[in-house]
Formats: sequence, C-alpha cells, structure tokens
Amino acid sequence: MHDDLQAAIEDLVAEFGRQVRQVRETHAQLREVTATVSDGNVTVTAGPQGRIDEITFHPRVYSRLSPSELAQAVLDQVAKANTQVAEESRVLMAPLVPEGMAAEQLFGGEFDLDGLLPETPFRTPAKRREAR
Repeated sequence: MHDDLQAAIEDLVAEFGRQVRQVRETHAQLREVTATVSDGNVTVTAGPQGRIDEITFHPRVYSRLSPSELAQAVLDQVAKANTQVAEESRVLMAPLVPEGMAAEQLFGGEFDLDGLLPETPFRTPAKRREAR
C-alpha cells in the first residue's frame, strides 16, 4: 500500500511539473503574439493586451481620405488587429482551459470557481473523526 501511495504521489508531482512547463511555454508564446492588418491606406501591427506596435500610412492617404475617414480607418484596423491577436491568444490558451469551459469565460471572469475545482479527494483527520 505504501508503494502505491508513493507511486501516486510521484505521478501527481510529475503531472504538476508537466502542467507548469506547459503554462510557462504558453505564457512565453502569448507575449510574442502579433497581428498586422492593412486596408491599403492604413497598416496596423498589434501585440498582446491591445498594445499597438506600429501604425503606417500609405504615402497618398492624406489625399485619399478626409481626416474623419482616416481616423475611422485607423480605428477599424486597430480593431481588426486586436481581434486577430485575441483569436491567436485564445488558440494558444485552449489546451490550458478546463474541459467544458470556453476561454472567454475564464478571461472574462464569468466562471464558477466551485465548478472549476474538484472536491477534495481526501478527508482531513478532523473529518475522519467526525465520520466515526
């Protein structure tokens, strides 16, 4: 019995180590996610967490678009770039999200923590005494 318990503990420790490595790798990948989009007039490169890394304009954009059209074009391209970054981030995070839960729920804070965590599989000494 002692050997079985020791083996189970070693398996849990190994699984924990694997999960920590996976989280670290995914975190590093998430920090590198970028997206570049363009409508021909405005090009936007976005990074993680809504960071805008670069905005460039076609050389003739000022003669093609009015100031308000240019402002809207910038906003549209920023939104598209951020959407692409968010989707790529969601794909990277998918293996880490608990089964049956959407990544949007986890990141949006719309999840039930009690439903996420399993009940404790072991009874504490106090619980064992109460059960007698």
